[in-house]
Amino acid sequence: MRLDAITYDVAGAVTLAGRAPGQGDVRATLDNREVTSGAVGPGGEWSLDLPDVDPGTYTLRLEQLAADGSVTGRIETPFLREDPDRIRDNPMLVDPGATVITVQRGFTLWGIAEANFGDGIRYVQIFEENRDLIRDPDLIFPGQIFALPDLPRAAP
Repeated sequence: MRLDAITYDVAGAVTLAGRAPGQGDVRATLDNREVTSGAVGPGGEWSLDLPDVDPGTYTLRLEQLAADGSVTGRIETPFLREDPDRIRDNPMLVDPGATVITVQRGFTLWGIAEANFGDGIRYVQIFEENRDLIRDPDLIFPGQIFALPDLPRAAP
């Protein structure tokens, strides 16, 4: 079972997407509370729209369920529910106190650095802070959650 992407649309709605072997359902929980579930498609792909969830950091658990309800696969990861208003205004800019950012389609390390620290070259510090998650700084993917370095923030 895989989680391939966590995406936000322009209104702030969240979609989870991935792949799973075989058939069955996928159940999503946040902090051990079930929030949604759906079927694995014929090609093994699945997609779930999360209901409205307050902004904040959660533990997201995805479980693949067999027809009898038994768990056949599990993924657990931190999940940052971004503020929908912030996403509409500037998707790469995080709140001043935020220490993480969820990568969305179209994001670059340069853009994240420029939006938050006022200088794109500061992408190097973001890369260093997340070296265990980033193999190539030119290749980041939707759904990745990066820690932001402790640097002075750009003036709004």
